[in-house]
Amino acid sequence: MQHLDSIAIFVEVVRQGSFTAASRTLHMPLSTVSRKVAELEEELQIRLLDRSRKPLRVTEAGSSYFDLCSKGINALNYANQVIRSQREGLTGTLRISVPPNLTEYLFAQPIDRFLRQQPDARVQVMVSERMLDFVDDRIDLSFRVARPSAPNLVLRKLLSHRHRLCAAPSYLAVNPAPQRPDDLSEHSCLGFGFQGQEKTVWNLTRGAETFDTPFEPTLAINDYLALKTSIGIGTGIGELPGLLCNNDLKSGRLIEVLPEWHMPEISLYAVYAGKTGLSKLARTFLDEVSSHLAPF
Repeated sequence: MQHLDSIAIFVEVVRQGSFTAASRTLHMPLSTVSRKVAELEEELQIRLLDRSRKPLRVTEAGSSYFDLCSKGINALNYANQVIRSQREGLTGTLRISVPPNLTEYLFAQPIDRFLRQQPDARVQVMVSERMLDFVDDRIDLSFRVARPSAPNLVLRKLLSHRHRLCAAPSYLAVNPAPQRPDDLSEHSCLGFGFQGQEKTVWNLTRGAETFDTPFEPTLAINDYLALKTSIGIGTGIGELPGLLCNNDLKSGRLIEVLPEWHMPEISLYAVYAGKTGLSKLARTFLDEVSSHLAPF
């Protein structure tokens, strides 16, 4: 491969029909062009060009060699164009990781706008609770609700919100709203939980007062959208991310329970590998997401 530049120069000489024209196209001294082709012929131990004739004549061996090499040079040029296009954000596949339950609400619209603005781009979305590996899982950009602690990661905080206790008007119509957290034990409580997790804890604070008593939920679901549906039809009181229930609270479809008691603040982060940085494609998408989340 040390003579790859000589091969490329030879191909250009044949295409241009002369050393002089090739030197102009390559922006290279004529002497360098001639020397590189001579070095290539010496390495191959065969004459590729007949310099004794005007115009320049390609030998039979040179013609065969040109046909083979020009295909490779074309492929290399195309590869360079693809890489440059990806770096410039014109094409390529963007692979992102997002936490469950937030894809539709937070990312569907930014993805749609991004794809309209970048018609040659593709997006692959991996929905996962765990922090995927940027190398092994081939992730360009990750969005997490838990602050990663791994080294060499760059974090960008996008927003903060709180979970809220909610109930449907139909539920509260027949079940008096709790006045204090202790009253929750008298209600049907719906919790976000995983298999094998028997207890749920709602961490509530009001000034210096705290409440974090574990309880066994009447219904436990590890999907907030499904939990929201159950709360909405009146199954009981449940905890929902503010991002998922704010509009329902404003419209009256849901009612906040114990509104003076607050749950801990949760942040959404954009995370990427610090060593490699972000491609322009990923930076453009992150800007689109940031713009979409700004009003929240």
